[in-house]
Amino acid sequence: MPGMGPVDSGFLLIESREHPMHVGGLQLFTVPDGESSAWVREQLTVDPDRISPRFRLKPQDPVGLLGNFRWSVDQQLDIDHHVRRSAVPGPHRLRELFELTSRWQGSLLDRHRPLWEVHVVEGLEDGRVAVFSKIHHALLDGVSALHLMQRACSPDPAATDCMPPYALPERTVRAASDEGTGSALAKPASVLRSGLDLAGELATLGPNSLKVAYRSLRSSGLTTPFDAPRTILNGRIGGARRFVAQSFEIDRFRQVAKVCDVSFNDVVLAVCSGALRTYLGELDALPDRSLTAMCPVDLREGSSDVGGNQIGAMISTLSTHVDDPIERLEDIHEATTAAKDTMRELTPLQLLLMSGYHIAGLGLSMLPTYNFGGRPPFNVIISNVPGPRKQLYFNGARLEGTYPASIPVDGMAMNITLVTYDDQVDFGITACRRSAPSVQRMIHHLEDALAELATAAGV
Repeated sequence: MPGMGPVDSGFLLIESREHPMHVGGLQLFTVPDGESSAWVREQLTVDPDRISPRFRLKPQDPVGLLGNFRWSVDQQLDIDHHVRRSAVPGPHRLRELFELTSRWQGSLLDRHRPLWEVHVVEGLEDGRVAVFSKIHHALLDGVSALHLMQRACSPDPAATDCMPPYALPERTVRAASDEGTGSALAKPASVLRSGLDLAGELATLGPNSLKVAYRSLRSSGLTTPFDAPRTILNGRIGGARRFVAQSFEIDRFRQVAKVCDVSFNDVVLAVCSGALRTYLGELDALPDRSLTAMCPVDLREGSSDVGGNQIGAMISTLSTHVDDPIERLEDIHEATTAAKDTMRELTPLQLLLMSGYHIAGLGLSMLPTYNFGGRPPFNVIISNVPGPRKQLYFNGARLEGTYPASIPVDGMAMNITLVTYDDQVDFGITACRRSAPSVQRMIHHLEDALAELATAAGV
């Protein structure tokens, strides 16, 4: 059976009813003229024999206290279980669609089956059809999921040979017959080489760690774990979720970035900072000390391969204690520049180890005394996933937007993820319903924060 990496196994190990560990995505399509809404469901239903090997994987029994370390292959995949048809209740708005996706994002996947579902949603008042997909983080991270979606579509509106993401060839996972029972013991030379490589990485990790520590003392811009204040977003969470989404014109972000000589990501963080500042202020919960954000970093080095998890983490201030939007943006730019300079000096493995240190503080949330003191490692997760640069179609259906749904955890009740697509930025915000009340207000606060920043920059 195929092996399971330690990071992938970890996502299964830490999952609970309060902590579903799957990523999701909501796509909106306009169907071709003359086709009914049921057409999308027909396009997404394929013969089980054509399902990609990765989408046949399920955790191998038994599930023990130490987690799973191997996958098994489902030889009798039930496509009707994985591809489902639903409808938006009245009055058939996006708000009702978000209520549906919120419930799906808060429910666990069945571990006795391959860990993914696709919900085709009809009945929207504007005639569009929504597709909500969810897949366990042990199978794919968000970047891989987006790559698969992009491969499934075509920039040609006349193309009719598009296949669903789960029916595409998967190069990173071989069929079980090719893998055999291949254990690490069967390849001692490979194990020895890996061990020597790891020893070399660890030998240089110490000096590089001292270098990073020295820079953190000398640089006022470098943000480190536990610089964050405690907020209402940093306690224990429940299992219910709230998901909201919105699109913005990408040029509005780029114009501010050009005028202020900062990166696109810096502007994104500044807009999120302004929105969080207003959101917490309305709840009388804005701390005097600045919030910080953890930003996932793709470690694939340009590879288009998908599968598993290859993500790192950096931390940036959000300067939510600062009134002036331009000053907040400058503080964020200084912090992200310092973080990037530090990451350039590390090898991929060292980056992974440093990223593990950055997020390890979330493990403290499992302790009984977590809510009684101490600071969180950071306050919120903000992730920017580069998406397709062209308008895409799926067998003639126009893809109008793609909105990511991610994972809140104990100590991190809100997750903001965005995807750049064509000429727009698609935001998806996933939060614990109890710890982050009325999170739908964040959509309006994002608009206000972007407008305020553009005005201040003279755009």
